[in-house]
Amino acid sequence: MRVVDMMHEDGRVFLKSEWGQIGNDWPCVSFTKSSVGEFLRANFRPKRDILIYVGTTNAEMTENHDHRSRLISTVSIEPNQLLSTKKMIPADVWARSTAKWGDRWPHAMAVLNAANFFGPPFLYAREVIPYAYASLGQLTHRGGVAEVFSLERKALMGLAVQGVELTLHRDVIEYMHLRSGIDAGTDKYVNEEATRMANLIIERVKRGGEQSTRINPCRHAPNFFDLYNLILKKWQADQRGLCALCQGKLIATMNPILQPSVDRKDSNNIAYDAEKLQVTHLACNLGKNKYGLDHFEEWLSILRGVDPTIDVC
Repeated sequence: MRVVDMMHEDGRVFLKSEWGQIGNDWPCVSFTKSSVGEFLRANFRPKRDILIYVGTTNAEMTENHDHRSRLISTVSIEPNQLLSTKKMIPADVWARSTAKWGDRWPHAMAVLNAANFFGPPFLYAREVIPYAYASLGQLTHRGGVAEVFSLERKALMGLAVQGVELTLHRDVIEYMHLRSGIDAGTDKYVNEEATRMANLIIERVKRGGEQSTRINPCRHAPNFFDLYNLILKKWQADQRGLCALCQGKLIATMNPILQPSVDRKDSNNIAYDAEKLQVTHLACNLGKNKYGLDHFEEWLSILRGVDPTIDVC
């Protein structure tokens, strides 16, 4: 098998420094900064792109001398679900890691397909992809990922690898079952918008309490898996594709004020849960939250040609 067999021929190839090969001791991609996860979520496409592991030069981190500065593994990841590394790896491995490094790599993404390069000897990264390898050391890519382009990308895609069977965490398996069912039966636009809204909620919750031009209220929300499922259920099953506030259809459009938006029925309630969450047009959400439900409904009545001052018996 070659690297290209794990990806689409037009897919993108990314590099990441790692301490060792992929395996069941650490069956996920972990990173220190959440910004790395945000980059992968925005740029990595499952089943099309590939991530290549390059062993670090640090003898303390990459204990196996044969792995240092070498091409060691290739993985396909699920970038839409940000996980806790602690939850993904065996407890004894996590205990050893934190004893030595502390909680250095708290964030993770699931590896769905994995392979290791053949070795030793493993190929030196600087001999196969000198420009891309050098870019990993740049400040903008340190601790993150770098993309491989042009002839170097082609060289990597032709390299031989050997598949690795990973034991996936239960949460990952459940998530993938959900995604496969949704992908098969859900409109692409609904899929994309549900993903966007779930990620937006997670980012809002992360910013809760952070100092900015104002204090963001602390919010509570489930993980991406639960949010995604909840938004789809509200939009399609409970609301039948209609805005919860105006009952107009939620449609695919380039008009930003008509885009779907997640609204909490009670803005004072800090939870995003099944009781409080609904899907609306962005304009309806903004209007209700800024001016209150009474003013919003009066405005809606006028648009519908109904005089809100007349009681109809």
